[in-house]
Amino acid sequence: MTARVLALGLCASFVAFLRAQPAPADADLSCVESLALPTSGILASRASASGSVRADVTIGTAGQVSKLGLDGGDAALRGEVGAALGISRFQARCAGRKVKLEFAFTLIDPPSDNIIPPAVRFVPPNRFELTFRRVKPTID
Repeated sequence: MTARVLALGLCASFVAFLRAQPAPADADLSCVESLALPTSGILASRASASGSVRADVTIGTAGQVSKLGLDGGDAALRGEVGAALGISRFQARCAGRKVKLEFAFTLIDPPSDNIIPPAVRFVPPNRFELTFRRVKPTID
């Protein structure tokens, strides 16, 4: 019983230690003025597989995205993230700074006839988890 209490205490201490660690500067979201999330599903719900997209955003002088690097996931997931970040806005005072974001997409079955809005969960400091239901392919 005492070993169990000690183990729980160590786990609690470790979690408290992790939470006390400052987020990396590029994971700081204080420069975000408005963040559009990739939830339209037009591309993501038709992606070939689940995956994560990492976005490196360089903030422009007027608070717009001046440079966007996308890595990971397939082209559909990267396209969904790129479209959302293209209409996002950042604080002009942060011009030249970089912000890193991660979007983890999970695609689930069975496919639906229409796009269903995803479940979205924010995981600090800069990760967004989106769960989409796949959409049935269109056959012409």
